[in-house]
Amino acid sequence: MTPIQPPRRAIARSSMTPPRSDRERLGSPHPARHPQEHAIRGSEMRTETDRAGRSAVGVRAAQRLLEVARRDARSGSTGTAWAACLEAAAVGRRTGDAHLVARAAIVLADHDLLAWRTAAERQALCLEALGMLGPSGTGDATTAQLRDRVAAQLASLTSGWSVEPSSPVRAALAPDAAADRLARVRAEHAHLAGPGAAERRLELAAESVSLGRAAGDDDAVAWGALWGLDGLVRLGRRLEFNRALGAFSGLVERLDVPVWRWRLANVHAGLALLEDRPDDVEAALAEARREAAAAKVRSAGYLDLIHRSALAQRTGVRLAELEREVAAAIADAPLFAQGWRAQLLLDLGRTEEAVAIWRTLAPQLEALPTDSDEWFVATAGHARLAIAADDHEGAAAVLEQLRPFAGQHIAGPAETPYGGPVSLVLARLAVHLGDRAAAAVWAADAVSDAERMVAPHYAALARALPIERRTLGPLSPRETEVARCIVDGASNRVIAEELFLSERTVEQHVRSILRKLGAPNRAAVAGWVVRHADGR
Repeated sequence: MTPIQPPRRAIARSSMTPPRSDRERLGSPHPARHPQEHAIRGSEMRTETDRAGRSAVGVRAAQRLLEVARRDARSGSTGTAWAACLEAAAVGRRTGDAHLVARAAIVLADHDLLAWRTAAERQALCLEALGMLGPSGTGDATTAQLRDRVAAQLASLTSGWSVEPSSPVRAALAPDAAADRLARVRAEHAHLAGPGAAERRLELAAESVSLGRAAGDDDAVAWGALWGLDGLVRLGRRLEFNRALGAFSGLVERLDVPVWRWRLANVHAGLALLEDRPDDVEAALAEARREAAAAKVRSAGYLDLIHRSALAQRTGVRLAELEREVAAAIADAPLFAQGWRAQLLLDLGRTEEAVAIWRTLAPQLEALPTDSDEWFVATAGHARLAIAADDHEGAAAVLEQLRPFAGQHIAGPAETPYGGPVSLVLARLAVHLGDRAAAAVWAADAVSDAERMVAPHYAALARALPIERRTLGPLSPRETEVARCIVDGASNRVIAEELFLSERTVEQHVRSILRKLGAPNRAAVAGWVVRHADGR
């Protein structure tokens, strides 16, 4: 079917000024306009004609782009083919040509080894095309055929490695409307940086991606994708993180902008440290420096220092040099930044200096903004300082601050180093405070959380904690704790609230307990615990 084009001839006729007699016959309320007004109106109408002409030219150019994309796809150049498809789809979106958007969505029919990098974008374009084509049963035969082909394409893109987006992409927005909505999304995201809003930040990340795609704003799409990585790390969703990172990498490759390559290189540096690959951290940081130089990123040196500091703490190499660099970098920073330097002082064995910093920070813990990206990282550092200072009151205060987030992970933005499971910090604090039972539960959780994140360093730290693990029979420490709550007649909801777990997690633990004990119900579990418990 021929793409929809503006009726150029009708527009051209409307731009002509009819004779005076015609105006009078048509009952014009302004039978005699000023000559300058005629010139202005004629100019405006000619502009509309020009726009229509440019629109038609744009559609023809987009059709040629799709021909090139098909040739590139057949030759194996899927990256350039997809870029051409996106360019053609942008024209279709701008002109309201549903067929053009649909044809752009189905060009890349074959899968290559890196298809997962563009899967999310391709799915989004399919959903957008289906929305523009209208519901089944509407439109002509060509529309119906394209609808079926796009639906088949969407189905082929939905696999174990890439899942269909949960909600359709928004219809194309006017630039001003898109900008307004994106501004609101960014503002809300910025005010929800603390640990209590991780799920909502993920929703905002998805909304930014959706709005960006609908408005043709690649930066909004990229920011949304990056925010999504932040939230997935904090929530410990490693499988989803890897899937999202693949899509983000493909997007950055397509954008081909130094500042986004710099951000991606920093994500890779953090991931390498998480997986305990120090040599790869160095390589990723070298790449980040190259891209930062090309993009002239003002904050690049500071982020580089954060990564190098974390690497030094892991390897013990160049610690003294990094301590001096950090001290200089934070000289005029907010007071709580001194906690960063104190960590390095502990690693250097300069405990008295580190404790002196803690004595300054401890009375002001409540002043640390909880809605900041730094809260998690700083508070985890405070735990270590309180333990080093043998400050039981401070350690107990930090434990209460972190307790509600036991299932999360210590992480700021995805471009910064990963800090391990919160449960590991809680276990250390519990050991220091003499609560061995709680320490055992949190240590077991920390091992599990770290292993799910593929963070071997933190799993090893959790296993090395000096804990006498007291469990009941075949039950794990956490299952033992849940089983003891069952004895008290607590419901799953009450147990979840008491242990700071989700109700679904408690349900899983209860099922596991019933299976391991061969118990038919909760009453049987309670009886078994009473018989086997030694000093509840």
